[in-house]
Amino acid sequence: MTQSSDTKVALGNIIETVGELPASPAIVSAVMGLTADLDSRVEDISKVLMSDQTLTAKVLKLSNSSFYGRPKNVATLEEAIMILGFFTVQSMVVATSAHSMYTNDDQEGYKVKLWRHSLSAAVSARQIAKSIRHPEAEQAFIAALMHDIGKLVMLQKMPVRYKEIVVEVEATRASFLEIETRELGFNHCDVAALLLEKWDFPPSLIDAIFAHHLPAPFNEDGPVPVAHIIHLANFMAKTLDVGFRDAAVDNPAELESARILSLDEEKINELLAEITEHYRTEIGIFEES
Repeated sequence: MTQSSDTKVALGNIIETVGELPASPAIVSAVMGLTADLDSRVEDISKVLMSDQTLTAKVLKLSNSSFYGRPKNVATLEEAIMILGFFTVQSMVVATSAHSMYTNDDQEGYKVKLWRHSLSAAVSARQIAKSIRHPEAEQAFIAALMHDIGKLVMLQKMPVRYKEIVVEVEATRASFLEIETRELGFNHCDVAALLLEKWDFPPSLIDAIFAHHLPAPFNEDGPVPVAHIIHLANFMAKTLDVGFRDAAVDNPAELESARILSLDEEKINELLAEITEHYRTEIGIFEES
């Protein structure tokens, strides 16, 4: 979409006032850098994580969850990192940082809805990627986790106007993308792309998030672009009914992204059962009863 100069200025103003990722940008950056390098030492990652109590607690809790069942409790970060693997630790760090953004100052509960949908989409993306043996399952998790970050930013920076959009979307079950573009001249994908560029996220992640509503056609050999995984994950996550009641589909298996990923209805239903179980575990990591 070609944007007018006024639209570009409006987007720039929104992004310019957004701060850094919570949970210490330096720690998030350091952990992402270390876990991206398979030659990094577990001890070095552990030292960085230990400087943030919240991150330490979340990593230990996840490593002790039923999906990583151990004969004894995992009590040290180094053991937890070895159990989870570098890329899962990377995902947990980003998720922990994102969680604090989505639950801060949320009187209407809009941000919690966004958070729960984002986490369910992330869990869906990871399970989809693993089922097709995609080499970037954790990148798919992170991309799906952040796919609606633009909505969060607009809730924070233009709360009155964006809440009107939310009300219309839920009343009509329309697409956020459609209503945002009509009312603002830009959408949450545009906002997310600019924000994540500011935060120095990898271009491949930014591209996947920007294109998750309209992934480019795929007719080549090699791994399917992550955008297709996020597209399907977004709709599969809606079956958990934990976010906004916006545009959805009755049968995710009929989506073009499902066809591209070679996932039929039987496999989609198997994945939905797995996703439900994994989501319950992961949401419990963040939302203590």
